[in-house]
Order: sequence, then structure tokens, then C-alpha cells
Amino acid sequence: MKTENKLVVSDLFVDIYTNLNVCSQIEKMNQLDKEELFLLIILALDKHSDEDPSVVFNLQPFEEEAMIIYDEISPEGENKTKNPHILSLIEKTGSDTIDTSVLVDKDGNALREPLNKAEVRDVKINMIK
Repeated sequence: MKTENKLVVSDLFVDIYTNLNVCSQIEKMNQLDKEELFLLIILALDKHSDEDPSVVFNLQPFEEEAMIIYDEISPEGENKTKNPHILSLIEKTGSDTIDTSVLVDKDGNALREPLNKAEVRDVKINMIK
């Protein structure tokens, strides 16, 4: 849903994005519709470190989608895609490069930056408790 140049993402999307660099999110990622999956991969590529082992682990099963993004979304905005999910995201974000800065949660809040090392450690410790 787009409101005033904002694109609302699901709670599941926010949960996966928040924990992408913490632990496996693959099962949850498989529950996203194709459009949110493409959007999550784009956001992960924009925001998360490509050297983080948890992020790499979580994105590996979605190599096909990542390659579609790489092949069909030009950083210069000269897209020639015919992929309906990519076309829909271009329309919903109002940007040929699929601007992820317009993403908000259901309450209208901008998505936070990825967890830092200390925050990841705290989450992992709480998982063990």
C-alpha cells in the first residue's frame, strides 16, 4: 500500500529485515509474496553488509531473484524489465531504481538501520535464554 510517497511493508517483512544478520530467515522469506521478496532483497543489498555470513546465508537460496534484480534494475534508472513484480515496485516506489527510503512499517515509521554487532549479540543471547 502506497501512501504519500510511502510504501507500507508487512510485519513479516520488518521482522525478517530486522533479523537478517542475526539468524536464519529463509523459512520466513519463503512466506513473503514475490513482490515483498524482491523488495527485501533490494533493501538487504542496499543496507546490509555483503560480508556478513548470516546475510549471505539468508540470501543464497534467492540467487535467482537477486540476479533478476541485478540484470533488470539499472542504477541509472534505464530499466528494460518486463518482470511484473519489478514493474509494480517501480510504480509503487515512484522510482525507476526502486527507492527503498520510502518503505515504512504499518505505523508509518521508517525502517531502522540493520542491527549493529552489539545489538546482534544481545538478540542472540536472548535467544539462548
